[in-house]
Amino acid sequence: MITLPRRSKVPLLSLLAAVLLILGSGPFFIPFLPFIAIALYVWSVRESKRPFLTAFAIAFPYWFYHSAWILNLHVPGYVRPLLVFGVLLLTSALSLTYALWGWSVSRIRSPIALAVLSPSVWVMWEFWRGELLGDLSYPWSPLGVSLLKSPFLSLAAIGSVYFLSFFVVLVGTLLYLRRWIVAGIVIALALLWGAVYSPGEPVERVKVAVLQPNVLPRLAYDPKEWREVDSAYSQLLNRLKGERVDLVVGSESAFPGVHRFSRGSQRWVKRITEETGAPFLFGTAGVESGKGGLRFYNRALLVDTTGEIVGHYDKVRLVPFGENYPFYEYLPQFIRSINLGQGNYRRGRGFYPVALGDLRLGVMICYESIFPYIGWRLVRNGANLLVVITSDGWFGRSVGPVEHYYLGILRSVETGRSMVRAAKTGISAIVDADGRVLKELPLYRRGVLVGDVPIYGGTTPFVAFGFLIPPLLSLVGFLWYLFGLIGAIRRKYGRK
Repeated sequence: MITLPRRSKVPLLSLLAAVLLILGSGPFFIPFLPFIAIALYVWSVRESKRPFLTAFAIAFPYWFYHSAWILNLHVPGYVRPLLVFGVLLLTSALSLTYALWGWSVSRIRSPIALAVLSPSVWVMWEFWRGELLGDLSYPWSPLGVSLLKSPFLSLAAIGSVYFLSFFVVLVGTLLYLRRWIVAGIVIALALLWGAVYSPGEPVERVKVAVLQPNVLPRLAYDPKEWREVDSAYSQLLNRLKGERVDLVVGSESAFPGVHRFSRGSQRWVKRITEETGAPFLFGTAGVESGKGGLRFYNRALLVDTTGEIVGHYDKVRLVPFGENYPFYEYLPQFIRSINLGQGNYRRGRGFYPVALGDLRLGVMICYESIFPYIGWRLVRNGANLLVVITSDGWFGRSVGPVEHYYLGILRSVETGRSMVRAAKTGISAIVDADGRVLKELPLYRRGVLVGDVPIYGGTTPFVAFGFLIPPLLSLVGFLWYLFGLIGAIRRKYGRK
């Protein structure tokens, strides 16, 4: 094992680890920096007298960088201080999970145990915060996304993005331990998997048009919005003249208002389906009568060439404090009546694909595309094409919309399905099952993407076995954590 530096160098190493973590992640994706960052991270916490605080200090800049984009959200003035407080609280909570990892790593003495438990404990915390906290689950920026533009990306097909995180921490820990040969073998095996793995040959191809109107969303009614919408879609349809496509995909909140009650929305949907001769999938608000009054849904509608609504999907995973309070079904009415600028949406009935002939469209609305579970569930339920519709214009030219896009690409690799992404202000894209971007429209550009999208029918290990690997790794980390805690208590009180 390498000789640790003097403790006076810990702050410098910690700062370097934090910088490398950021530069290794999106949108930079500088190769091999994540491995070096983890090696320095382990080095710092194991040398520090206060490993918990050291790990927290390394994580805080990383998480603030990956959370500050939320501050671009337009909210009422009286809510702004709460938004700032919320971002700082979120950053601190996310950093806390890394701090617990750092404390755990600092207490491991055996090099073999360190190599096994360091990545296991990391995945334990990532998996818990990303999948097991219900409405408060938040799988944003897992470490594994740093491998998005690397030859190791296909490892996600084995065990989702969490397996990528395990791989990064494992290699980084081996580098810290100077186990060069073992690290080389692990990397070689990962490269071998990437060389032999394939999602299979496409069973067919469908021609899809993606519309990106680049119209900024509004907080309230604005009569100018319809003029912008009319101009935008007129231009988009002109660019589609002469193209014969099988499906047209629009963004979340494609038109102002509720399609069911909006003549403007109905007029444009009819025109799009008639002029393209193709069904149109787009986002709108759904309104239904129910017990206690009207119920609102964030909805994707599929309209055929006759103008009939032939399918829909209602968003299940709502943005906490944005589209409703977390766990709103269980909150007393007096709390739900407090207005913090949140919406009043209800969650959909489940993750069910929308049928279009032989196509089964696995729709994810905005926030849902960051969850590995949702892509997995949609494909398990029969989806053979993933479709993401979103409206990210609320966050400006920040890192938020860019990271949101990158996280969605991982769903394609995990499930072995192509993805069509329609974003109101960008980034729109067509991505194949290997995570290759076939076509792309950048942020804040009006345009149309037309491309042949490969449809796959195979099954990745992740789709077949689900979240088997992350829980097993989490169990290893948890048991070690538990037995270590029990041992510490027994030693403190002198019990044998």
